Amino acid sequence: MADTLKKEELMVLANRMIRLRYSIDSNHMEKVFRDISIADYVVLLRLSRKMGIHEPEAKVYLSDISKELEIPINRVSQMVQNLQNKGYVYWEHDAQGTYIYLSEIGSEAMEKQQTILSKFIRNVIDRMGWEEFVHVLDEMNELELIIEAEADNLSDGE
Repeated sequence: MADTLKKEELMVLANRMIRLRYSIDSNHMEKVFRDISIADYVVLLRLSRKMGIHEPEAKVYLSDISKELEIPINRVSQMVQNLQNKGYVYWEHDAQGTYIYLSEIGSEAMEKQQTILSKFIRNVIDRMGWEEFVHVLDEMNELELIIEAEADNLSDGE
C-alpha cells in the first residue's frame, strides 16, 4: 500500500501524525499536569512501580535505578538531583552507596496527580468507550514500536 502512495500523500500523513503527537504531548497534557511535570511524574511512577520507592522506609540505590532503567549512572544522578531540587525525593548515602527515597512532598504530588489523571481518563473513556480507548492505546503502542524500529534503521545508515 505505501508503495502506491505519492510523496504528497505520505507527507500529509506524516505531518498529521507529528501534529497529533505534538498536540497530545504538549497542549492538552499541560492542563492535566499542573503541579508536577509529566517528566517528573513518569520518573517517579517508574521508580515507584519498578523499584518500590513508594513503600514506607524504602530506599532505592542509584546503581539499581541505573540497571533497572538501563541508563548511565550520571544520567540517573541528574534525574535524581532534579527530583531532589523539587523536593520530591531525599538523597542520602550509606555504606552500600547513594540512595533515594520518596519525600512527603513527592508522595503528596503523586497522589494528587493520580487523582486528577484518574478523573481525566475516566471522562475520556466515558466519551469514547472502554473498548475503543483500549484499542486506540494498543494501536498507538504498535505504531510506537514500528516508528522506533524504523528510526533505528535510519540511524544504522539504511
